[in-house]
Amino acid sequence: MLIREVLCGGRRLTLRPVQPVDVDGLETLFRTLSEDDRYRRFFTTICPSRRLLERFANTEADGGFRMVAVNEDGHIVAEAGFGPPAEGDAEFSVTVSPHWRGWLGPYLLNLLVEEAGQHGVKNLEAVILTANRTMLAVVAARGCAVIDHPDWTVVQIAIGVADGMPVWPGKARHPRLLVESPALADWSGTAAARAHGFTVIGCPISSAVRHRRCPALGGRACPLAAGADAIVVAQGIEDRSAAALLEAHRRLHGAVPVFLETATDGERPPWAPPGIPIIDRRRPAAERVAELAAAVSAISEE
Repeated sequence: MLIREVLCGGRRLTLRPVQPVDVDGLETLFRTLSEDDRYRRFFTTICPSRRLLERFANTEADGGFRMVAVNEDGHIVAEAGFGPPAEGDAEFSVTVSPHWRGWLGPYLLNLLVEEAGQHGVKNLEAVILTANRTMLAVVAARGCAVIDHPDWTVVQIAIGVADGMPVWPGKARHPRLLVESPALADWSGTAAARAHGFTVIGCPISSAVRHRRCPALGGRACPLAAGADAIVVAQGIEDRSAAALLEAHRRLHGAVPVFLETATDGERPPWAPPGIPIIDRRRPAAERVAELAAAVSAISEE
């Protein structure tokens, strides 16, 4: 990474790779955060240990990357980085001092994506508290997929590096199920699908539409859809977007079966393209997933 000078509102920042001498500056940054901010960053209010900060300052020795933003007074006001890649994916984090929030977080994330591409990373991943709405808004605007939603407190997301689109993580096994849902919330059939052996990834299509991040709606193949064994367009997506999405998948990813989940007692909505199988959302999740698995199995045997 080249050293960058950024000027905003008359204030100058220097963005550069972290150095071993930055341990004290990192410690000051994290100590000046509020307890709530530290909890959002580390899932604890306790300041990180000196040993952890030394690891942060030597991230590249492990195959990762970390940068810092330094103000004109020589103080570190932000840090961002990712750890060593595993199967093509790397975990990232961003911390910004309160007085520098707004533009700097998204800017640092964009730089991380650029740097990740040079390190051969395919996805940048993060586990984010659902209460951390600022960070969730940043990744949603960037374009992300939901890898896991273990409970109501956290969500694990992935940001794509190549062309800004997430791909299936290296650890994702077949059969793979892509669920296009209205938001970052977990799909009601996720647990049942995983019990059936599916690897499930969710795409929050509403935010993708709002930020114009959906490749399929833009006429381009989607790597998640192309790499799936089945796609479910879940209930709750605005009708016009759902109809356009179904048609786009049929045109661009014709080899992948697509299902429409509704709460219309199995009846086809008037806007739904003909030939798209309907799944009744009001049925138990286990029954819906069993039907889905049987259909995918039958198609794979043809």
